Amino acid sequence: MMETRELERLQKIKQAKDASRDRRKGNEKGLYIIFTGLGKGKTSSAMNLVYRHLAHDLSAAVVQFVKNCEAYPDGDRLFLRRLQKMGFPVQIHTLGAGFTWETQDPAKDRRATEEAWQVAKGYIQDPAINLVVLDELHIAIKHQQISVETVLPVIQSRPYHCHVVSTGRYAPQELIDHADLVSEMRLIKHPIQQGIPAQVGIEF
Repeated sequence: MMETRELERLQKIKQAKDASRDRRKGNEKGLYIIFTGLGKGKTSSAMNLVYRHLAHDLSAAVVQFVKNCEAYPDGDRLFLRRLQKMGFPVQIHTLGAGFTWETQDPAKDRRATEEAWQVAKGYIQDPAINLVVLDELHIAIKHQQISVETVLPVIQSRPYHCHVVSTGRYAPQELIDHADLVSEMRLIKHPIQQGIPAQVGIEF
């Protein structure tokens, strides 16, 4: 008797899930997605969406703000360039000047961010691109290298099918308010607190 009731319960759940899924069919659209918070995994989450797109032969573009390609051999950048050489439809641009405490040059930082934004804007407006990742955009905004007023209208006017992802700590509330999906990575423990440095394959 208990097994019969459990089976009936599971059948009702399946019926409800199927009906809910059927109601959502046809409502697909390009999403604006935010990964933020003090915990690790923001860029990694965004890159996983890139890999999923490429697995389905969908085009993707990654524009990295703040990060400097000369600073360290970022694994995602190296891997995406290898995939690009293999014919996968992906572009990656690491256009940041570096961390502000390293550059010591706010004007240079703003120029680098402006260049990165122009590249990103071109991809967002390109109807041939399915996914655009704006890596560390939130940090560029926090340091006043670019404004929300510049960024948000472009994201909002993206082609209907285009997904846009922005990453970085301190996502501004204005972006959060307009996003379709927001995930916050919470810091609980980090190896740096134990004196362990950034390591190849983990941090980069």
